[in-house]
Amino acid sequence: MNEPTEARLQMAGHWLRIGHPERTLDELRGLWGDAAVDYRAYLFRGAALHALDRNAEAVDVLKDGLAQHGPFLPMLHVLGSSLRAEGRLPEAEAAFLQGLSLDPNDPDLLIGYAHVCLTAGQAEKASALVERAASYAPESAAVSAARAQVAFALGKDRDMHRHSTEALSHDPEDPGARALHGTSSMLTGDSRSGYTSFASAAASQPGDADLRAAAREAKLINHPLMRPLRPFQRFNPLVVWIAAVAVIYGLRIAGLAPLAFIFAIGWFGFCIYSWVAPPLLRRWINRRWGGA
Repeated sequence: MNEPTEARLQMAGHWLRIGHPERTLDELRGLWGDAAVDYRAYLFRGAALHALDRNAEAVDVLKDGLAQHGPFLPMLHVLGSSLRAEGRLPEAEAAFLQGLSLDPNDPDLLIGYAHVCLTAGQAEKASALVERAASYAPESAAVSAARAQVAFALGKDRDMHRHSTEALSHDPEDPGARALHGTSSMLTGDSRSGYTSFASAAASQPGDADLRAAAREAKLINHPLMRPLRPFQRFNPLVVWIAAVAVIYGLRIAGLAPLAFIFAIGWFGFCIYSWVAPPLLRRWINRRWGGA
């Protein structure tokens, strides 16, 4: 392989590592001959297509690469991830298990298999796989992120927040870690941090509609005009309604009918505000953010 071709392959890998998969594909289009079927060309092309959510194409490329070069752990990892994104869970599981049969202790394969289990609703099995990965890579950002995802699936909001904070500490600019931290912050009542993280993630991934929607919703919840509605955010609305009715009847039983009447009028006004304010604010925020 000549030097210009090798340099192009290395540049393709560089663009992939720093988060520019489209530039990776541009570099790979210039390859020909033996370089075009080099194992790195298959891997980089498949990984770039996966990063661009072109997962069906990624699967085809990676299967060709594996047929050409035989089992190769990084290819099997990206293949399993692409198959999972396509919803082809049995095939994804088979890809990860094939990789783990070659190296049972590979943390990336263990975490990838854990993600398949999470998608299939097998949170306990996913947790065991993540902890096994942690025993080989305890300081890994991927382990912290996977632990946060497992905690979310198990409904352990505070554990999720702790692990997502750990993941964020590894790379404060990582959009995935930011999204996890935003979710956990919202779940634990810290809407300000939630908005900050979602806004940062959305800014770095402008094409991700889900992140933009999450950032808009976090901005809505964090808006000063939503502060009066915090009881509905912290507690089940039905619980708040029952508490208000109990106060009204309690005042009447205590012989404080005028005070009960004033409280009832105030409660009625509060309810109207809770029905009117959020939709109007959401419409305003969507207009400012260019959302639908």
